[in-house]
Amino acid sequence: MKQKKEKRPSFSALVSHSLILPLFYRIAVFLYQSVRESAVGTFFCGYDKTNAAMQNGLLAALREKLSLTDRVLRPMRFTIAKLFDNSAILNLFRGILDRMSGMLLGTYGIAVLIFSLFSALSYALHYAAGSDPGAADLVIAGAFLLIGICLVASNAHLSDALCSSTLTSFLLFTVAGANKEYFRSVPKTHGKTWIAALIGALLGTAAIVIGPLWITLGCIAILAAFLVYKIPEFGVIAVLFLAPFLPTKAIIALMAYLIVCFFVKYFRGKRVIHMEWMDITVLLFGIVFLCAGVFSASPSDSLFPVMVYICFMCGYFLVVNLIRSSEWVNRCYLSVLSSAVFVALYGIYQNFFVTANTTWQDTDMFGEATGRVVSTLENPNVLAEYLIMILPIAAAGFLAEKTLSGKMLYLFAGGILGSCLIFTWSRGAWLGFLIAMMLFLLMYSKKVLVIGLFGILAIPFLPFVLPQSILDRFLSIGNLGDTSTSYRVHIWEGTLNMLRDHFLGGIGVGTGVFGEVYPQYSLSGIESAPHSHNLYLQILVETGILGLILFVLVLFTFVRHNFTFYAKQLPIKPRVRTAALVCGLLAVLAQGMTDYIWYNYRVYLVFWLLFGLTVASARTTCDENRDHLHKDSHGNTQTAELDISTANQLTASRPDAPAPNEQ
Repeated sequence: MKQKKEKRPSFSALVSHSLILPLFYRIAVFLYQSVRESAVGTFFCGYDKTNAAMQNGLLAALREKLSLTDRVLRPMRFTIAKLFDNSAILNLFRGILDRMSGMLLGTYGIAVLIFSLFSALSYALHYAAGSDPGAADLVIAGAFLLIGICLVASNAHLSDALCSSTLTSFLLFTVAGANKEYFRSVPKTHGKTWIAALIGALLGTAAIVIGPLWITLGCIAILAAFLVYKIPEFGVIAVLFLAPFLPTKAIIALMAYLIVCFFVKYFRGKRVIHMEWMDITVLLFGIVFLCAGVFSASPSDSLFPVMVYICFMCGYFLVVNLIRSSEWVNRCYLSVLSSAVFVALYGIYQNFFVTANTTWQDTDMFGEATGRVVSTLENPNVLAEYLIMILPIAAAGFLAEKTLSGKMLYLFAGGILGSCLIFTWSRGAWLGFLIAMMLFLLMYSKKVLVIGLFGILAIPFLPFVLPQSILDRFLSIGNLGDTSTSYRVHIWEGTLNMLRDHFLGGIGVGTGVFGEVYPQYSLSGIESAPHSHNLYLQILVETGILGLILFVLVLFTFVRHNFTFYAKQLPIKPRVRTAALVCGLLAVLAQGMTDYIWYNYRVYLVFWLLFGLTVASARTTCDENRDHLHKDSHGNTQTAELDISTANQLTASRPDAPAPNEQ
């Protein structure tokens, strides 16, 4: 007979059979109950009431008085949409696109074969001229030759091939979110062979001049740009993935193009703009930020930084207005997490196989450390800021995923990111991450508080478990004997001296302005500093007291918005993921107490993209789960009690949302 598999004891069984755990459990229940019933808990979960009051009060009166929607925006959108729909050029372009989508692969094969021959000719000409053409041209020529032969031998049409291929289906439909029905409905055509040959010859001639590699990259860029134009949501996915890898100027160009694509869709009536109280606070902060850049102590030094900051802050508004379904939210999660895994893997590679960089390390105090990794972000603290924003997403995926394989993937991702975070040797990031994970786990379940209370008893044994180098690094927080700590303290003193003269209006946006003004107030020996090494001091010194007040209002509203969402009776997976995003952002904001986390433009962009994704995830989940909520006799939407708060109103739905597949 088979022996029955012994069941593992449940948490409640462990509590009931333990001597000390019941006490800790009663303490945990008491603390959660106190928070749930307190005025503070009720207030922090009352975003919906505040938003409803703003929507039905001040904002409604302002909209009615100005009548911008009826007098200006709606006629403008109607006119632009009519121009687009009736444009002969665009109709011609649509017709060409339909014919190209339904064309035989063999016709494309002819163009590819001719291009491969010209690429080989380009390699031969450069070689004969005595210059080194490089192996790339020859590899490209060979690759396109093989691709061309395969395409010529195929009798399939492009649209059918895209729908049937596993790889292209994944990239085009799963990742990019294209509409498969469009490709299934396009008319089939053979195409004209002579046009394909001419295009192949023209591209091949250009390859002789500038090289096959640049022609190939240019064609890929054109296809990607067209895809972003058709599906701006894909542009958000692309920016989230590419932000840590591309140079700043390339990211600026991509963001500017994405903004243009969104407004083209908006004025054509294909997308909508919805504003809530959360969005208005971000908008007000952005306006103050812009004004601080325009009315700077050195406008020439502020112009470029403030334009970049405003462009990247627009990422928040793009996300909350484009990511409007759970499918797109999931794509965003996977995009940013997979990108972070690649960044972390490269950082781990640096730690073991690249000469250690000790530029940012006090070798006298921490000589046992092998160096600090920077990966693609040029600075260990910047890399750490990026990682701690994303690490909680892996933890949320592990907790929310039901399959073993899914849990293992998230565990692998979290392990890679966590290992790379250790190798940054960033104490502020370590501390911020611990705070974020503790908050996240406490939001997830009150059982975590029981384990945490029990874990306090294990603190005296940590020196026997943690490596001495990590323990020394962590315990050095606040040690003025560390040059990094003393350097920051002296810069803070100089920055506080600056605030005596620039408290109200600030000095202007940008490290260039800071570098000009700071030496007049610095301490002796610390005359040069790129920034204040504190996010909140930097905002205060750049934008004045109004900028700091508005930023605090943004954070305050953000916390209320997401705590209100988390308290609702909604599916656990989106709630846990949104809580993870909140905690990741709170982690980097905690690190902002000891560093200027917006110094790196790319981290600044990721911050606002994740800020927007958090809000978009909450709104999308509420919109898609209205049936899980009920209304009281007064028509107010109510929710059931959960771990943190009392009943709350449902977030006001966003009207006029386009159909999910509308592109």
